[in-house]
Amino acid sequence: MELELKSANTMNKNSILTNLSESDKARFGKQAFATQSTPQQVFSSIWALESEVNNGGFSQYFLNESCETATFVAEALDTIGAPRTADICRRAIAAAFPTGVPSTPDAVSAAAAGFSGEVLENLGTLDNEFLEYPNNLTDWLFAYVAKHPEEFGKLPKADEA
Repeated sequence: MELELKSANTMNKNSILTNLSESDKARFGKQAFATQSTPQQVFSSIWALESEVNNGGFSQYFLNESCETATFVAEALDTIGAPRTADICRRAIAAAFPTGVPSTPDAVSAAAAGFSGEVLENLGTLDNEFLEYPNNLTDWLFAYVAKHPEEFGKLPKADEA
């Protein structure tokens, strides 16, 4: 029973975060990442990461527009208290860009389009680690957003959603 309640609570939090991402309160996909406030960048980074890695892995994350968050995503994960996931991201970035992340999102995407088979294999291993969810990103991102009502508005409680 407790596991069911916890799962339902996480699903409610995910629904609330999804609604937030589509609202006028979140800057995700609506404002250039570089011009967002730090709380908005934290939300955008983690939201983009989860969307892309869950859909097509780190190679897709680096290929698509979400790559603009790549230089900040590990810091964002550390900010919400997800060090194990931050470590996976740092290793994915190092595997993808051993000489450093290119300076523009277009350059990141261009580099990602040319990843070697070895890089893709290494990223695939890291995809699997990420998908094991060593940190509960939904709960921790929800808690972070809830601490910033000045940015995101007051969130409903997960059991009220």
